[in-house]
Amino acid sequence: MGVDDTPKPSLVELAKEAKSAVLAGCGGGGDIVQTIPLMNYLRLLGVERFVLADIGVKWWEQYGEMAVGCEVLSLDWLSHSERLGEHVALVSPETRLTDGRGKGETLHESVIAHELDVPTATISLRDGLPGVYAGFEALIDHVEADLFVSVDIGADSFFSGEETTVQSPLIDAMSLHCAALLPTPSIFAVTGYGCDAEMPLSHLNRNVARVMQEGGYLGAYGLTQQDVADLGRVLAHFPGEEVEVWPYEAARGNLGTHYAKRLWAIEVLPLAAVTLFFDPQVIIDHVNPLPKAISQTRTLAEAEEAVLEHGLFPETRLPQVIPAPSPPQVPDEDKR
Repeated sequence: MGVDDTPKPSLVELAKEAKSAVLAGCGGGGDIVQTIPLMNYLRLLGVERFVLADIGVKWWEQYGEMAVGCEVLSLDWLSHSERLGEHVALVSPETRLTDGRGKGETLHESVIAHELDVPTATISLRDGLPGVYAGFEALIDHVEADLFVSVDIGADSFFSGEETTVQSPLIDAMSLHCAALLPTPSIFAVTGYGCDAEMPLSHLNRNVARVMQEGGYLGAYGLTQQDVADLGRVLAHFPGEEVEVWPYEAARGNLGTHYAKRLWAIEVLPLAAVTLFFDPQVIIDHVNPLPKAISQTRTLAEAEEAVLEHGLFPETRLPQVIPAPSPPQVPDEDKR
């Protein structure tokens, strides 16, 4: 469907018809943080009930390490949580990890539940695509959701099959597939434009343009000062965060060239403080080949193999950490 055909409903139009919503981080890690401004926006549009969710994977690193791949969490590791079936658990402010590399760590989901007093949840990745889809379905049923939004940061959801620097393609492909397949009205959102350091801006612009040309663009929302305040309360708990912080920083005017993950330069533009909304099916049909590639997979291992066949390493098979280089020693005269 192109831009000259019957207009698709925008996020605003869908929200005005909704009373409850599931807002999910697209790629795990801390993507749930990016649902906070969206929740504030939807409240202004009349949505009353929410659950914010994330996929159960985390990137951990200690001093002297750099996180590369993710740890796939088990829902059995979540203390003070409530299971909604086999594939999703509601998280409380007291939830901590009881096992794994992140044993004892606090989840982004727990911090958001504490700071913003909103229901949050973790969806298991361990049973692959069917489990993620079932987790989303359970949350939609739990709050009787009229709207589903998956929120990503950066660029990698717009992988076209050409880019070789995409480092976390698998979970985004699953979220895109689910957003397109769920019977609930669904939107795919991108914030922190280009700030995941996974794709050159020129390629991102080209790929987003393809989606726009096919009628897949459904509006935008810019961060407000209240959004910045709420993000700041949550991000203060994660001082080492290197990706989720950029929409917040962009809205505070920290623009220009920065470095993400200690290796890759990113250009933080004013656009990084804006969330763009898209039809997920248009992204799948005209840009990203991975959701179709994994659509028939029944296990996590099968989905990983499908990503490998497209020339990318799935984030679940990368080493979780590698030794980090020491920071450069700056001569005293250069510090003045």
